Amino acid sequence: MNVQTKIKRLPRYTSYPTALEFKELGAHKYATWLTSLKNDEHLSLYIHIPYCSKLCWFCGCFMKVVNKYDVVAKYVDALVQEIALVAQHSGAEIVSHVHFGGGSPTILAPEHFKKIMDTVRANFTITPDAEIAVEIDPRTLSEDKVKAYAKSGVNRVSIGIQDFNADVQTAINRIQSQQLIEECIRWLTNQGIDKINFDLVYGLPHQTISSIKNTVSKAAKLKPDRISLFGYAHVPWVKKHMKMINSEDLPNGKSRLVMFKLASAILLAEGYDAIGLDHFALPKDELSLAKKKGSLRRNFQGYTTDNAGTLIGLGVSSISSFNEGFAKNTSSIKDYIANISKAELPVEHGLRTSTNDLMRREIISDLMCFSRFNPHAVAERHGVNENFAKEQSALAKLISEGILQKNQDTYQLTKKGSHYRRAVATIFDEYFPQNIDIFDRCILESDG
Repeated sequence: MNVQTKIKRLPRYTSYPTALEFKELGAHKYATWLTSLKNDEHLSLYIHIPYCSKLCWFCGCFMKVVNKYDVVAKYVDALVQEIALVAQHSGAEIVSHVHFGGGSPTILAPEHFKKIMDTVRANFTITPDAEIAVEIDPRTLSEDKVKAYAKSGVNRVSIGIQDFNADVQTAINRIQSQQLIEECIRWLTNQGIDKINFDLVYGLPHQTISSIKNTVSKAAKLKPDRISLFGYAHVPWVKKHMKMINSEDLPNGKSRLVMFKLASAILLAEGYDAIGLDHFALPKDELSLAKKKGSLRRNFQGYTTDNAGTLIGLGVSSISSFNEGFAKNTSSIKDYIANISKAELPVEHGLRTSTNDLMRREIISDLMCFSRFNPHAVAERHGVNENFAKEQSALAKLISEGILQKNQDTYQLTKKGSHYRRAVATIFDEYFPQNIDIFDRCILESDG
């Protein structure tokens, strides 16, 4: 059996159920979930800026390249209207986390970033200790933009570096020097924004063991608080622009695994703690502290200390997460703006979660965050009568191969098993095709 004919990628489990399971969900249901929020509940806001000035060929995000800024300005007008519209429906108003993603949030002019944040503050109450984060494309950052971030309360940024090697940068159409990165860091720290994350990617075209070692070493020497080390997912059948990358220039599955292990070893030697699947943080960082305290969580932005019970997505294609389910805004910018102009919530798809979904979400989250899980204890907490008989066979196979170990009812990933975290998670994913052998799933994960 060729497993690739059945499924091409394992989920990364930034949500459960994953977005692949979303179906039509009316705006009325979304409005009902908003209205039912309790007044004292804390919210997290995700604000999606879908525009970029250049196309990066490795990008898997929902984005659109624009050459005229008036398109961005028109989108901002709709976005601030959506913020006010959502606030009108929401039974809760306290916000403890704001995250700007994209696309490239740095495409926003300073006055438009300020306009968005002013609208958030006018419609919600932001807590004094709230984390306000922005994803940074260093090529479109400026000192004036950084000053606008600081005035608006931004206290964390994630800088998209990907790779320092010139050949790799050329192959992915993302040219940016180390000097540019260092200049961006100076602008940020001069304005008091000193919580800095780096995003690195392995598995890119023309990457070698030597080049990844050089990139990770350079990144670690700059001492960001956090480093995300993502595996490149080459999906040209989904993202057409990825056809610009020659698949023959990509490292194979074995090389990718060696790259990740080497990069991990470098970061651990530089004093970083390993966080779950693909994050690393300095011991003093909130992410490391949350892992030690058992409060680490995972959401659409990856590993987080955000403990808000509800995430509200704002902007085209953004996803909101409630205890009751997920609601996804339309992925058509034209439809998004049209809906907002009629004062209609722009939700199109989503999913109502069951008690069984919530139980399995917690098991998968425990595995992804802490490398261990006790399915029976989780089931008991959710009041679900489940003996996990269907899962036992796959779990037993993994124990026999040294991927898992078991102590009473608690399963723990071994050092070997840490590279197959997502494959193990699929055992508890009722939407994943369980007729695929568990070891074939491990092969899929090791291939990226």
